[in-house]
Amino acid sequence: MDLLKMKQGLSSLSEAERLELLKELEQLSVHSVTAPKSQDSRRFLLDNKLGCCAHCSHPKYVKFGIDKGSQRYKCKSCNRSFTEYTGTWMAGLQRKDKIDDYLALMLQEKSLDNIKEALSINKKTAFDWRHKILASLSENDKDDFTGITESDETFFLNSEKGRSVTHREPRKRGGSSKTRGISNDQVAV
Repeated sequence: MDLLKMKQGLSSLSEAERLELLKELEQLSVHSVTAPKSQDSRRFLLDNKLGCCAHCSHPKYVKFGIDKGSQRYKCKSCNRSFTEYTGTWMAGLQRKDKIDDYLALMLQEKSLDNIKEALSINKKTAFDWRHKILASLSENDKDDFTGITESDETFFLNSEKGRSVTHREPRKRGGSSKTRGISNDQVAV
């Protein structure tokens, strides 16, 4: 259909139909912009030689075929092959076609039950994916600790559990020291 015929068809629509069409087009554009493209981003990095070997971190590798829909690469240093998912949280997932939708639902803070219903996956799968994602985020957040650190000490009564106590009366479940303040009865932690 050429542009002229589309314009003629749009001009024949009523005002309400035009508004409805605009809303649907906006939803399409918003959905395409906000949906994360997790699979394409990793392949883009590796195809443009911006990545490294998943096994030895060597920067030189070549394309090495396709395995179950994912691009394979072969390292020139260690001669091992890897896919675009090796070493990522997406490695080993069976339903990679649902990853982008899962991430979008997770960003909307949907519950596991809602995600399960929306994507038609098992609740355990949704749970496992969530924990894989969160674990990978904590691995990426290994910046050096900076700032002011304050610590304080606390005192506990010296425990002699398992020994026979001859120099004092035995205590039951804690107790308190005979003397106030810091004494030999207490241990600083």
